[in-house]
Amino acid sequence: MNDFLKNGFLLGIGAAIMGKEKLEDNITKLVQKGMMSQTEADSIFNEFLKKGQEKSDSWNQDFRNNIRNQLKDLGFVTREELDLVRNELNILREQNLRNNDNTPLTDYQDSQNGEKPVVDLEKDDNEF
Repeated sequence: MNDFLKNGFLLGIGAAIMGKEKLEDNITKLVQKGMMSQTEADSIFNEFLKKGQEKSDSWNQDFRNNIRNQLKDLGFVTREELDLVRNELNILREQNLRNNDNTPLTDYQDSQNGEKPVVDLEKDDNEF
């Protein structure tokens, strides 16, 4: 699947480059034949580039939206949702510390060292 996406992307870039080169050639020929001034040619070329950029931006946004929807369908959460759950967990930890004589529910290790918090289930099974 990865090769399929890569090849599709490269095909699209190749087509865009070929189209740009073909457009440049045709506009240059029209200028050389006197059918168009250089100013008109530059204006037309810039207009095509502008429209191409707008279409590219639109496709990129559509692609991002599709990826977001697929990730959501697969059960992934957004950064905002994760931050909300982390904040709620921190509030619950603080409440637990206040309610249980300052005995933490978990032995929370510094997240900068790459380790995750570990729940110590052997402290007191009667708390649940």
